[in-house]
Amino acid sequence: MYGYIYLILNKVNGHTYVGKHKLYDKKWNEDDYMGSGIKLKPAQEKYGIENFEKFLITWTYSEEDACEKEKFWIAEYRRRGKAEYNIADGGDGGNIAPWTEERKK
Repeated sequence: MYGYIYLILNKVNGHTYVGKHKLYDKKWNEDDYMGSGIKLKPAQEKYGIENFEKFLITWTYSEEDACEKEKFWIAEYRRRGKAEYNIADGGDGGNIAPWTEERKK
């Protein structure tokens, strides 16, 4: 087992975030990781981490599998009008902060 794809739900406004996470030495139920999205973190600070809940979507079995599944699930949630906190399409291109655009040139 490599890791998992998860959904973070803001229980106040219903907004969501889909992400991937590698399971190092912890089990799913011991892992307190709550995402690191550029739009997600400020929302967690604003509403309080206690107003966010994490759900397991699926397990992943390699880095490649995690990237593909993250892309799929972000697209799926966007089709449903969700994934409001996701700014990238997932996979290995998750960090699209302004300074990363400069590196692409």
